[in-house]
Amino acid sequence: MLVVAAVLLVVNGVTHGGGLELVGAGAVLLSFGHAQVADRLAEREAAREHASVECHRFATRYLVGKESLWLVYFVLHHSWSALAGVGLFLVYPSWRRFWRARKPLAAA
Repeated sequence: MLVVAAVLLVVNGVTHGGGLELVGAGAVLLSFGHAQVADRLAEREAAREHASVECHRFATRYLVGKESLWLVYFVLHHSWSALAGVGLFLVYPSWRRFWRARKPLAAA
């Protein structure tokens, strides 16, 4: 979260986005937090012998799909903080797989 907050603040400063972009950056930061929680819940569900929530595997698909559409929208709208958020969201699933490969889940 700190890395994401730092990136968003830098983007806001570089683009001179002002208060409106800070609101967008705040929304991106909270959305990123939500995505982190959802991803961790999906990891735990996938690790279960018998998943009780079968749709857990759709979490990443929905994330990538929505961020791809947001990318187009934010470019056309010139919403730079939100656009930085798209990049962060799209990188997160790969980073999380890298992290989890080095730090496997402990047995529940």
